[in-house]
Amino acid sequence: MTAATPEPLEAETPEVTTSGVDSVLRVVDVWSAKLSRQLFRLGIYVMLPALVVLVSTDVVLRYVFDAPLQWARDVNGLFLLMSIAAALPHAWDRAYHIRMEVVYERFPTRLKRTVDVLSAFAGVVFFGLMAFQAAAYVPFMMRTGETGEDLLWPLWPYMAFMSMCASLPVVRLVANPSMSAPHGHEAPVAPAAEAES
Repeated sequence: MTAATPEPLEAETPEVTTSGVDSVLRVVDVWSAKLSRQLFRLGIYVMLPALVVLVSTDVVLRYVFDAPLQWARDVNGLFLLMSIAAALPHAWDRAYHIRMEVVYERFPTRLKRTVDVLSAFAGVVFFGLMAFQAAAYVPFMMRTGETGEDLLWPLWPYMAFMSMCASLPVVRLVANPSMSAPHGHEAPVAPAAEAES
C-alpha cells in the first residue's frame, strides 16, 4: 500500500468582484452628489448674500460716512472666491460648464461619448491639480502665518476649503464618469435642455 499523495491545495485568493467595487462607487457617488449640492447651497444662500451685505455696507460707510471698513476688500475677495469654488462641483454635475453646444450637438453618438470621456479626463486632471496645489499651500501658509493685507486672519483655512471643493469634482468624476443620475437624484441637464422643458 502506498500512501496517497495529498492533492495540492490551490491558493485561495479572494476574487475581486466588480459588484463590490460598483457598490462602493455607488455609495461614493450618492454622498459626493449630496455634498456637492450642500456646497452649492452654502455658496448661494450664505456666501453670496454675505458678500452683497458686506459690499453694500462698505459702500455706504465709505461714501456716506467716509469711514470704510479696512478689511472689507480682503473679505470680499475671499467670499467671492469661496462662493465660486463651492459652486463648481454642482455646476459640473448639472452640465453648466462651458461646452461648444453648436458643435457638440452635431456630433454622432459615438463621438459624443468619446468627447465626454475626454472632458471627464480633463476635469479630473484640472480639478485634481487645483486640489493638489491648494492642499500643498496649506502647510506652507500655516508655517508662515500668512494673512491678508488688512485682514489679519490666517488664510490657510480658506485654501483648505478650496482644496476640498476642487477635489469633490474629481471624486464625482471617478465615481460616476458618465455623470448619470445617482440613486435618488436628478440626472444632469444642460441649461439649454432645461429651458426647453
